Amino acid sequence: MLYVRLFQRKFKWLPVNKLDYAEIGSDLKPVTEELVNGGFIQAEKDLQELGEVLDLLPAPELKSLAKTFHLGGCGSGTQKQQLVEGLLRLGKQRSLFALAPGQSSTGAVILKRAKHLAGPCVRLCREARAVFSRLLLLFSLTDTLEEEEMGSGGHGQLYTILLVNSGRLAFPSYTVQRMARLFRDRDDLIRYEAAICSLQEVITAMQAGCWEDALGLYTSAKATWQELKQTCDLSYEEQLPVFLRCFTVGWTYTRILSRGVEILQRLRRYEDSVEVLKTLLAQSVYCPDSRGRWWDRLALNLQQHLKLHEEAIGAIRDGLSDPLVRTGHQLSLHQRAARMRELTRFKKFHRLLRDLPAVHVQDVTHVTIRGQLFPHAGGMGKSVFLRAEDESAGEEPGTMVMCSVEDLALAHYRQLGFDQGIHGEGSTFSTLFGLLMWDIIFMDGVIGLIVCLMVFLINGVSLETLQALLADVWWAVEGRVCSLVNWERFSSLQHAQSLVACLRGHFISRLVLRMAKDYRHCRAGLPDLVVWNTSNNTCKLVEVKGPNDRLSQKQQIWLDELRKMGADVEVCHVTAIGSRGHLS
Repeated sequence: MLYVRLFQRKFKWLPVNKLDYAEIGSDLKPVTEELVNGGFIQAEKDLQELGEVLDLLPAPELKSLAKTFHLGGCGSGTQKQQLVEGLLRLGKQRSLFALAPGQSSTGAVILKRAKHLAGPCVRLCREARAVFSRLLLLFSLTDTLEEEEMGSGGHGQLYTILLVNSGRLAFPSYTVQRMARLFRDRDDLIRYEAAICSLQEVITAMQAGCWEDALGLYTSAKATWQELKQTCDLSYEEQLPVFLRCFTVGWTYTRILSRGVEILQRLRRYEDSVEVLKTLLAQSVYCPDSRGRWWDRLALNLQQHLKLHEEAIGAIRDGLSDPLVRTGHQLSLHQRAARMRELTRFKKFHRLLRDLPAVHVQDVTHVTIRGQLFPHAGGMGKSVFLRAEDESAGEEPGTMVMCSVEDLALAHYRQLGFDQGIHGEGSTFSTLFGLLMWDIIFMDGVIGLIVCLMVFLINGVSLETLQALLADVWWAVEGRVCSLVNWERFSSLQHAQSLVACLRGHFISRLVLRMAKDYRHCRAGLPDLVVWNTSNNTCKLVEVKGPNDRLSQKQQIWLDELRKMGADVEVCHVTAIGSRGHLS
């Protein structure tokens, strides 16, 4: 019991006197001794890193320790981190007394006194912990390790297992048809675990803005990948289906190389970045979904940073001709070429630019609304507006509330008669998709059944039948955990049915078929809002853009696609009162 408790906590040294598990026992000393003797945890005798010891001490004891060594700057306002850094610097200094035989260094003296202040402490043995972590990884396979999972020993996974075993969490039932063996042996699994740990270390350094550290981690991982390709037979990975290939060593190191492109660009090493991009694009086994981003980035680096314009145009052409590049990145490459054609300095390349494949997307209606910008929203990220409470929505009249641009737009559409509205972005549509496709997704013979459902929906199925179909699935599987379905997106079954009544079967069938063909690339870029009028069954899909925000390529494509499907779509620009806005 104690080991599991410690396993779920962050991987670091813990003071024994801070461990309080009454259900295990009032005196944990004999329990910890048993775990130490069994090789599962370490005791303080193994604690030899000064930084780790200092991390255990609270600020008052750190301050007392610093004063003992006459460390300056130990006033009442001194931060704990400053004290730790000061003691670490002092510990690295070479003492004159350490030159004499039998004398300890300054660092050793500080370590001894700090350990005395910290008292008994324990930490999980790294090797034994790695075995349990590896078991959890294999039990609940993932293609990344979140920082929390790395530090806390899979706390989230253990908690999920507990919820499932206690009946408080339910997943869909389906038959696993295991057609391929993902890991041939234990070494394959260990290599994969090491790869995703390396990936997470790179990501963590990037998120912290430590670009030089990130470069070092990336360089080390790249060298490991080169060595693995020479010493291990990884050809079996190419035979795996794509949905399993993402759990391989090659896929993971390819993701690290892709992250390396961003690191190199941040450090203005554009030539190196281009070389990595060319290496990534020279293969199509790993991360094929990223090829559009790689082509786009390659064209940008060649054009803007290296001024190799003809090569940039070649990259655009190759990217537009690549069958693995999806529509969003195709449009991005097309727009880059269009911008180049408009510039005088590219006049001599007009023939090359003119002969590129074209991508056509039609614009939709744009409207502009104005609102009062909250004046003290600096540092809060997105723009924050003020709006009056809406009595028709059950709010208390006469007061002002802070709101997002999407909430301001919802209030605007309520005034236009749309009494229902959801700010759900892609989750609104994925939830409808998941509910209507539930039985098909979790049974065999998926492709044929999808076509049958589409024919059923598109051939004028009655509103009552469509709502009954939704109700049957809702009542059968409500609450089951599925990545497609957000059960909180609709307040009730009736709420979802009222939206389905407004969208109608013909539109829903085309939307579901589009998502079924390429869900990975369809889940992003869908409009922010769905608003509808329950009295006349009209509906509008709205992309909301705040000040200084613009449509992404995926959003442009989705708006055009939805318009072609027959939906009423528009872009709602929210501007501050007194500023210049978009033309309606």
